Amino acid sequence: MSTAAPSPIRTIDTMPAHARLWVYKTVRDLSAAEQKLIRERGAAFTSGWAAHGAPLDACVDVLRNRFVLIAVDEEQAHASGCSIDKSVGFVKQLEHDLNLMLTDRMVVVYERDGAIASCRLQDLPALLKEGAITADTLVFDDLVSTVGELRERFRVPLRASWMERFL
Repeated sequence: MSTAAPSPIRTIDTMPAHARLWVYKTVRDLSAAEQKLIRERGAAFTSGWAAHGAPLDACVDVLRNRFVLIAVDEEQAHASGCSIDKSVGFVKQLEHDLNLMLTDRMVVVYERDGAIASCRLQDLPALLKEGAITADTLVFDDLVSTVGELRERFRVPLRASWMERFL
């Protein structure tokens, strides 16, 4: 008697460009164990995620050790208010279990000296004034709303992001 191998965990790379996307970020790198847990729990969550009884073609993935991504291909079924609420509940449970904040919209994640760093949004003007961050500093625009936008404009110079208003 053979047992079937577990199906591989779906990644963001396998999602179509039109897939709807939610980006959550953390102020620190996620450990390899945390990333594994997020992907495994994400696979379990998305395997049962549905909108009005229709299964959602979705994935949960981790990008650049800092971002938790939830993507859903809405060509099969649209994520409804209730199903989106369930995804937020999933993220809140991750926050609780891993003792980290993923839903803080006041965090800015950027690159400095080849590494990923973060600051509070209210600290951005002072960092710009000091020159620690410039218009050319690469930032991660967590407002991207599709997988295609993630691929095309997630990592951009600050002057090309929503944060350019601080310049």
